[in-house]
Amino acid sequence: MAAVPEEFADWKRWVDATLREIAGRSQIRPPQNTAVTGDLLVGPSQALRVKAAGGILDHAVIGWDSGARVSKLFRTDGTVALSVVSGVASIWDLNGAAVVGDDAAGGLARPYIPAPWAPARTADWLATTNASFEDVWRMSPIKLNPRATVTIGHIADAATTGDVQVTINGSATGSPTAVLTSAGSTTVGPFTLPGAQEATVELRVQARRTGGAGSIRVAVLAASGFHS
Repeated sequence: MAAVPEEFADWKRWVDATLREIAGRSQIRPPQNTAVTGDLLVGPSQALRVKAAGGILDHAVIGWDSGARVSKLFRTDGTVALSVVSGVASIWDLNGAAVVGDDAAGGLARPYIPAPWAPARTADWLATTNASFEDVWRMSPIKLNPRATVTIGHIADAATTGDVQVTINGSATGSPTAVLTSAGSTTVGPFTLPGAQEATVELRVQARRTGGAGSIRVAVLAASGFHS
């Protein structure tokens, strides 16, 4: 039998050792697609992309995309649902319009929140002469925030006194506020809105006359949802 060159024997030993090492690495735990005690590092000019079946549409992108630092989540049709681009967070509708977003200068950029107005002349405010609490203003909002506030403007005619209060689904919240002959305002709340999310809540501003012969005049100056 011809002698086997030493170089071949060395090469064979190297191949055998390499195969054993590869076979051993396949048994390493945790799996190589799992990070347990360290970070998964993506380079400073790349992005981590999660692809849908077929590798066509993105499910998520985190990192650099189109020259900006981004975090994006996509719907199954490929449209963006949530994004943070250059520090600005947005929620997008199915037509590609940003419906909720923060402002680069601080605060909320979208949606545009309406604000109520009230007559500036107290003589134009709604009035009651009832000795018992009577509904003067009413609102039936759909519950979106867990709490709310209502700011009431109030004044009594000369030589007259009264009270105002807010009711939620027919029950008063807090104690009545005294109404005097000088114009004042009272913020009621934040108070908890009852019921499930998107339930209709019945809010009322009530007033009554407690003394004198004039009217108790009331205006809603502001009303807003509030956080928990």
